[in-house]
Amino acid sequence: MSTVIIGPLPGERRVSYSAAWFAPVDLVTGLPPSLPLRVLLDIRVGQAWVPSTIEPTVTLSGAIAYHDLGRCRNPAAAAPRRYRARFESDAYLALSRAYRDGEEFLAYPFDDSTPPAAAASRVTVNLAPAPGYPFPGDLPVLFGQVSTAAGEPVPDVLLSATVGPPVLRVPQTAQTLTGPGGVFALPLRWAPAGLVITVTATDYRHTPNLTGQVSAQLPGALGRNQKIVIG
Repeated sequence: MSTVIIGPLPGERRVSYSAAWFAPVDLVTGLPPSLPLRVLLDIRVGQAWVPSTIEPTVTLSGAIAYHDLGRCRNPAAAAPRRYRARFESDAYLALSRAYRDGEEFLAYPFDDSTPPAAAASRVTVNLAPAPGYPFPGDLPVLFGQVSTAAGEPVPDVLLSATVGPPVLRVPQTAQTLTGPGGVFALPLRWAPAGLVITVTATDYRHTPNLTGQVSAQLPGALGRNQKIVIG
């Protein structure tokens, strides 16, 4: 058996572009995620999203890229295709799910001599902690559940709590998302003991938006399941 090594001829080149660049960030640590993260890619076909088997490339810096997505023989005759990346994990919830199922982007056709019509921009994907996240023992975390007035749990609801002057010099906002079953875990690294904070829950997926609030005093509220009703 002989081995054939295929390489570029003199004067030839092979260029590679990424149709998208995603930079996931763990909101607890402020660093790229250290826990498993699945990235699923869908293709837009007509009015529907169809799951694909295309796997991303993870760079040394932790960025997620899709090199060669859009490469074709005749870019001038091809049209861009729409894709959607979805981020799933047992430990994380993509904060953008408060508004949409995933991050959409276009893959423009290209080849080694014709670059894509538009360059991909870097998109930060903020990953909020799911209730199963392994929080450090010294980190205050408020746990709870969001439901409707009828008692139905609501996933993908954005929760936020802000403290500013005179309690803190610089305003600080904590955010997280409800997961399946409407449960949430809101870390409050900056919240001083004795403070009463107001947590606001907003369902941006519902038209009109649904909101609800709960007030909790630290540290006593940390050991209780907070209930927020939106409507």
